[in-house]
Order: sequence, then structure tokens, then C-alpha cells
Amino acid sequence: MNLIKYYKRSRNPKGLWGFHIIKVMNGKRHAALPEWVFPELEISENAQVLDVGCGGGANVARLLKKCPQGHVTGLDYSTLCLEIADDLNNHAIVDKQCLIVGGNVSQLPLAKDMFDLVTAFETIYFWPSLKNGADEVFRVLKPGGTCVIANELDGLDQSYRKLESAIGMLVYTIDEITEALTNAGFTNIHSRHDEQRHFICVTATKP
Repeated sequence: MNLIKYYKRSRNPKGLWGFHIIKVMNGKRHAALPEWVFPELEISENAQVLDVGCGGGANVARLLKKCPQGHVTGLDYSTLCLEIADDLNNHAIVDKQCLIVGGNVSQLPLAKDMFDLVTAFETIYFWPSLKNGADEVFRVLKPGGTCVIANELDGLDQSYRKLESAIGMLVYTIDEITEALTNAGFTNIHSRHDEQRHFICVTATKP
């Protein structure tokens, strides 16, 4: 599968190819980003966490290990992603430590001031609006809560810019993400950049 087809189908995985893509997302190749991000995150054992664009639920599983006394909600708009994420985290769902829900980041089906941490791994490329998404994440976070946005594309490699219109995605730079978070009301914004791998991570706090 070429890069354009891969990213197009990553937007909303369906069918056999969608199943294959989700397995790739849950596999070793996409583990590098969370393995780079998670050691730097401070997550309390009883945290209430939301993973936006949870895909096949691999990061939901990682988050559950970080907060064994807490609760993790995974959200995605792909029916197939929801099914696979549900299967992967079924034990935690049965124990009422996890919930997998359908929804769109532009209008999260979740209450205000609900979460201590909201994560978004490799998903903001496909948000209908970075501004609206940042506003919604701000709304559902508790005061003092943290937002984490992490991408494998840093927006500096111009070869990916050529793919944006063909794929229907937007690759954001650290500065663009920081601006959106600032406008949403976040403070204490920090970023990390692995220039060799083009990984970026931006964290911010709701006052």
C-alpha cells in the first residue's frame, strides 16, 4: 500500500484493509512514539484519562498500566477501531476501569471538567478543526488537568506537505499546536522535539 492510500484509510479504517491498518497502529512500528512520550508523563495512579482518537486501543492499554486505580476512556469515530479497542481492553472494561466510546473531537460526548489527562497520539492530522478540538479538550479537562498532543510528523518535512490535500490531512508544527492551545486557554505549554525521527510532543495545562 502506498503512503497516500495508507493515510487515507487511517482516517476511518474499514473492512479488511482497515483491520490491517489498525493492527499496524497497535504494533511495534507505532510503539516508538508512546515509548518516547510516556516516560516523561506524570500520571497519578487514580487519574481519570481520555485518549482522543484511540484507534485500536494500544495507548488505552498503556494508560491503564500507568493509572491502575484510575479510569481510561478511549474515543474514536471509526466503528472498526472501537471494536478492536474494546476487544483489546475488555478485561478493564469488565472491571469498569475503561470505557470505549464513539465520538468526534469537535463535539465530545463527555461532561465538562471530567478528566485529569487528555492524550491525542497521531490524530490531530484528521481533526476537522484544530481550534475546535483544542477548545473541546480544554472543556472536558479538570482545572489543573493536562493535555498531551504527540505526532510522528513535525510539519517541517516539506515532502509530507505535498500529501496533505491528496490525503485530506493537515500536519502541524509545534508552533501551530502551541498557538491553538494558547487560544483555547491553556497555560504552562511545553514541547519536545526528536529532530532525527521528527517526533513532537506538546503538553499544556488547564488553569
